[in-house]
Amino acid sequence: MSKSICLALAWLLWAGSVHAISLHVPKGLIDIAVAKKFPKEKATITLDKPTMALSKQRQKVELCGTWASKLPKANGDFCIDTQPVWNKDKGDIEISKVNILKLTTADGKELSAAITNTLNATLLTLLDGTSIYHVPDMIGKRLDSIEVQDSGIRLSF
Repeated sequence: MSKSICLALAWLLWAGSVHAISLHVPKGLIDIAVAKKFPKEKATITLDKPTMALSKQRQKVELCGTWASKLPKANGDFCIDTQPVWNKDKGDIEISKVNILKLTTADGKELSAAITNTLNATLLTLLDGTSIYHVPDMIGKRLDSIEVQDSGIRLSF
């Protein structure tokens, strides 16, 4: 009896001392996951050629790429910043809270108001909810925190 009590106490002490598990997801893996989601198309707008930058200081992910419109015929560059969020149902880290940083034509000129309005609406709906990383199923669906680092994202479970 005392042996089982000692074992139970030892197990409780061990379980109490176990720290949260964390997983570092390197930027290269995130880049691959994002590249698989492009090109993205809605109505007459296509987004392509994504590049990402991570900012530990701002806790943001910056996503840049190209846009092209079929009607009116135009193209250019875009950059957004976003905050990664956890989608528990899918087990994915996703783009959310999209904020447009840059929206230009290919030659750097200012866009007309009609194109700017269409692109603003399209960029927000096309990019919001885009998965940037799928957490392996064996880890589970519980996530305590997401920390953006300059070299990747640290997930704490």
